[in-house]
Amino acid sequence: MTDTPVKTIKELREASETSEAQAKTDKAALLDAAVKEAMTSTAYGHLSAVAREAGIAAQYLRTLIENQHPGWLDQAAEERDAAKAAKAKPKPARSRTAKGGGTARRTRKSDAAA
Repeated sequence: MTDTPVKTIKELREASETSEAQAKTDKAALLDAAVKEAMTSTAYGHLSAVAREAGIAAQYLRTLIENQHPGWLDQAAEERDAAKAAKAKPKPARSRTAKGGGTARRTRKSDAAA
């Protein structure tokens, strides 16, 4: 056998509890930072990118944001839609009647196959 000291079950349990408490603290800090970072921009895809970087599901991050800041997700969606509408160019009206009427008809060339 080796001469390495063997930890008792009590020592191992205490070490486990200490590391578990540290992991919970670190996870809480990570989630808080992810919420703050996600709320820095309302750009499309920003929240998903933050969630991916944090290693959590985007829907979970949305849930955290909604719990901490109710209504922010809806406000962000409205801002995105308003920016998209302001950016979009109106399409010119196209009317066949303005160009002379009915539908264009193609006549067959006499030597073309039917």
